[in-house]
Amino acid sequence: MQRVEPSSARTSGRTRIVALVVLGLVGVSLLNYYGMASVARASAEGGNVLPALHSTTHSATRHTDRETESHAAAHGNATAHAMDAPHATADANADATESEEHSVHPATPPPPATPRVGLYQGKDDPSELHIVFSMSCTQGKRLLLQSVFQYSATAVGQRGPITQILSGCTDAERDAVLKEPTFYYDFRRHFTPSYSPHPEPGIDDNYTPYNKPFALRHFLEHADPPVSRDVLVLVDADFVFFKPLEVNTGRDVSKYYHGTRAKQTVNDTVTDGLAIAQDWFNYMGAGWFGDGNRARLEHLCAGKPCLHVSKDDAGEYYAGTGPPYIMTVRDMRRMIDDYAHMVVLGRNKTDDWMVEMYAYAVAAANHNIKHTILTHLGVTHPQFVDNNREYWDFAHADMANPCADPVAVVVPEDPPVGVHYCQKYGHVLSEKNSHYYYKYSIPNEVTECKAALLKLPPASDWTDAVGLKDKKMQARKRHEVWTECSLIKIVNQAVMQLKQRTCPLGFNTFQGVEVISDK
Repeated sequence: MQRVEPSSARTSGRTRIVALVVLGLVGVSLLNYYGMASVARASAEGGNVLPALHSTTHSATRHTDRETESHAAAHGNATAHAMDAPHATADANADATESEEHSVHPATPPPPATPRVGLYQGKDDPSELHIVFSMSCTQGKRLLLQSVFQYSATAVGQRGPITQILSGCTDAERDAVLKEPTFYYDFRRHFTPSYSPHPEPGIDDNYTPYNKPFALRHFLEHADPPVSRDVLVLVDADFVFFKPLEVNTGRDVSKYYHGTRAKQTVNDTVTDGLAIAQDWFNYMGAGWFGDGNRARLEHLCAGKPCLHVSKDDAGEYYAGTGPPYIMTVRDMRRMIDDYAHMVVLGRNKTDDWMVEMYAYAVAAANHNIKHTILTHLGVTHPQFVDNNREYWDFAHADMANPCADPVAVVVPEDPPVGVHYCQKYGHVLSEKNSHYYYKYSIPNEVTECKAALLKLPPASDWTDAVGLKDKKMQARKRHEVWTECSLIKIVNQAVMQLKQRTCPLGFNTFQGVEVISDK
């Protein structure tokens, strides 16, 4: 029998088919690898989007602020109410496939181990920044806060190492922390003793902010690997990025500046003797440089240069400085001893919670480290929308509704670098039976596999805010609702990434935890 050879056309056709099949399998594998095989939606306004995943969980949580009236003691134990829940998916027409009490999305296998510097290899990461934030090992919602911090930094393309400084961990706690997943390309951890209640010998003062300067000093002295970047950024853990934090770009940042210098001299320069910080004057005023605090300043600065700082220089360069603090590593090494010890001295005179921040300003002044104080680095609350100390002029009435899409974050044209989410956001028309976001109202169990995600407020909250007649209140509530809905979406996305790495048997994706006031 004569052998029939396949034609070249047929052979090439088969080759193309095989190639397409292989490419398709590779594509599906990649999508599954990143947990993105379900339907993804991107809003026309842009924003960071985590694809929505299906869930048919039929239990929801309504969390009220009655359980969180105490700022620091709130634990967020939610009360469950059974209800029929829609699918937690961007596709409103998706069909239900299960109806179990705690149904879950199949877990995505964790990705294989990769080097810590996964995206930017060695010298290809030119950033001069090293970002640090400090927490205690037992701090409430630590896992959630660190996940949101990393996730948002990754989403905006932040560059440079980020180190989480953890104080007071036992050996067992340290081992557990080191097993927690990370989401940022160069995320590091540094462990220190706890400095509260004993920051120095003979001191017994249960003041957790001692850990901030004392643990930072430990990090500067014992970091492994040693700190090699030129610029250090000190920020709080309850911080979410909306654009990368960068310095020494030569940009004109006078839009975010309110001081007495000539506008053309204001830029983002950080060098020895010149730092940058967020404006916290709304909370701190003139601090210990104020007229009524001379005795405290003398207590800290007797025989030191900081006692002789003029009122004008104090107001321009030091008073009201808050996180993010950005200065050269050399400058931080110069002032760190005073920063730490002045917190102790300050607590001898007052039990004010913000002593640590006052001490930072005085220590910087003692070493003549002048600050360019800006309004957009880490805004806290739009109650300050009508003054020039915080930048709240970006969520305009004609922008897309930030609460309409269940997943996509609506990022304005010029958002702040970050939001320091230490306050409540929402309560559009009244504080009674209204939605809001507050970190202490989030249930502690939100990071657990069976726990539901946070539920967005109704999209009408935005239109209600835009419709307010009082222009000042309208501007405030627009920014509150934008912050509320953006934070809820980012928290949900960060929690989803965490669950993909920690829930091998599946996890709940239903957006069912409703944070609503009951006053």
